[in-house]
Amino acid sequence: MGEVRDESVHLVVTSPPYWQLKDYGTENQIGFHDDYETYINHLNLVWKECHRVLHKGCRLCINIGDQFARSVYYGRYKVIPIRTEIIKFCESIGFDYMGAVIWQKVATTNTTGGASIMGSFPYPRNGILKIDYEFILIFKKHGDAPKPQPEQKELSKMTTEEWNELFSGHWNFSGAKQDNHLAMFPEELPSRLIKMFAFVGDVVLDPFLGSGTTTLAARNLGRHSIGYEINPGFIPIIRKKIGADEKTLFDKAQFIFEAQGALKVDFEKEIQELPYVFKDPLRLDKKIDVKKLQFGSKIDQNGSTKREEFFTVKEVISPELVRLNNGLEVRLIGIRENPAQNGKASDWLREKTKGQKVFLKYDAIKHDSDNRLMA
Repeated sequence: MGEVRDESVHLVVTSPPYWQLKDYGTENQIGFHDDYETYINHLNLVWKECHRVLHKGCRLCINIGDQFARSVYYGRYKVIPIRTEIIKFCESIGFDYMGAVIWQKVATTNTTGGASIMGSFPYPRNGILKIDYEFILIFKKHGDAPKPQPEQKELSKMTTEEWNELFSGHWNFSGAKQDNHLAMFPEELPSRLIKMFAFVGDVVLDPFLGSGTTTLAARNLGRHSIGYEINPGFIPIIRKKIGADEKTLFDKAQFIFEAQGALKVDFEKEIQELPYVFKDPLRLDKKIDVKKLQFGSKIDQNGSTKREEFFTVKEVISPELVRLNNGLEVRLIGIRENPAQNGKASDWLREKTKGQKVFLKYDAIKHDSDNRLMA
């Protein structure tokens, strides 16, 4: 975020991209193609920049939820507490952790990010908790905050009722309607944080702008804002949401859209220079390359679409083992070769799958002893 001056921002409000869940349609996006260690360290580069541009005494607010590690990828279900690594890193670069709000909501139930009725339902022991909540982590940069003007203070004053509601540790309101931008959060969320931690006329930053919700909230509350979005295809969505082209309605607001030039940054070098580099202690044994087998949704300027889950069979290795068009070798459940049939089963399988689309259905055990996917 080299375009933003040091200590020129009064509040950061953001919701980083999900890990291995949402494809935002750009090669350099954070999260979708990354392993967990890479994902966390690339997020940490963003938090470092947030610390640089944030004024002393001001807040960084991060909306993040727990996620499931998908058993197809890792061989078992496990909840990944992303917030713990964010807290650890942010404290290492000079933020004070000020606590978290628990936001009760309906979580994403697709792929790596959530769950509906899962596990051993309706019987005990192996049920899995529904993740219908997220966290809003709040950090404060060391030092003294800038003093607001008397007029700013009066324009930003909250009622007793507002104060008690906003500074409660639990918030209950629904998520945004999932429209063109699948992962957008409701305007209520940044609006609350802006009222709590920024005066009228202050500058609010969102490094993961998405559909423009934070900018919309800032404009509606009389604050300036800066937003970064990696996918230029979202610009029409953002312009429409914030009313950038409706000059008769919002003639007091000025909007500037700038394309950032190609970044000449060695991100691996930048990561190694961080005060704390995350090393995944669990080293989840990933069975499958996420680029070969993808779930969730792809998001672009035309909206969100469920990711294609059909494949083609490129090679029948044996009646029980096939190679798909993405390079994956898949062992077929419940099939054993009978050598006495002289390859008839393989010929039959080639004939049945030739030119056809196939989809995969999984059993409780996802991989064989050779770490090949079972379906």
